[in-house]
Amino acid sequence: MGFYSRLIPKQSCALCAEPAPFCVCQECELEFTNHQPRCQSCAHPINIKLDFCGQCLVHAPKFNRAYTLYDYQGPITHLIKAFKYDHQLCIGDYFAHQLFGLYQSIIDSDAHYDAIIPMPLSQERIQERGYNQVLELLRVIGKRETVTIDTQSVTRTKATQALSLLKLEQRQQEIKGAFSVKTLPYQSVLLVDDVMTTGSSMNELAKTILKNTQVEHCDVMTLARAESKFN
Repeated sequence: MGFYSRLIPKQSCALCAEPAPFCVCQECELEFTNHQPRCQSCAHPINIKLDFCGQCLVHAPKFNRAYTLYDYQGPITHLIKAFKYDHQLCIGDYFAHQLFGLYQSIIDSDAHYDAIIPMPLSQERIQERGYNQVLELLRVIGKRETVTIDTQSVTRTKATQALSLLKLEQRQQEIKGAFSVKTLPYQSVLLVDDVMTTGSSMNELAKTILKNTQVEHCDVMTLARAESKFN
């Protein structure tokens, strides 16, 4: 350990409070899960080695493929809630570096995107929260990659109620018509959100973009995927 390394202050793990170099210690990281295999369409965990879950075989989403980094359970749930609702931006910075790794792996698999479009929040939600957590998650990608992160072309025109307690049909109705989109000069885009549960919001966003622009291909990347009881 050199002189300069000793000057770097150690942080405390947001989960166990033990010293950690970057907000979360390695021991707690071992508790994070990402169950495989996953549906190639919606990233929902599946128990058998098929490409698609039963829900997507019956009602395929408008987006093509979904990628996710974690299961939304256990310590990941705690960290995401602390980041979103308790203004713990150090956790967002930690997740931004992890999401950068996932993005690189997607690109390395020969995927190509003309732009990244983060899930837009209503002005009411931004004022309430103080920031758009998805933009915080994209900070490292924005600094290290040349891909356009388009925050201007898609807006949320409907301040929906919290979807977390709604059933699938209620979510679909609540999110319907919630987005407005300008003309997009892209062929392929990557839609990004923090957590996907039923996929209703992402599906409506993809539907709006595909219907009203020249975009032909939408993929989805999320920090975590919840195993929805509504699927």
